[in-house]
Amino acid sequence: MGIKKSSAELKRDLKSVASNLERTAGEISKLAERIDGVDVVAVLHLMNRLYKDSDKLKAYADEIKGGRIVRGKAE
Repeated sequence: MGIKKSSAELKRDLKSVASNLERTAGEISKLAERIDGVDVVAVLHLMNRLYKDSDKLKAYADEIKGGRIVRGKAE
């Protein structure tokens, strides 16, 4: 049983956003290294939040792949 196109699109979008969050966390890290006096703990907290959100989105994408989440038609 294949994934409906709309569910496949949702899965792809979730994975794309998750990837963007991870890239953003990496970019924040690189920027923070170049700034004197940056609050390292605050930066790490921000990065951690981005990685956690990325993990959530990937988990949702896995649920779509497993058929536990299905995108329905708008009413």
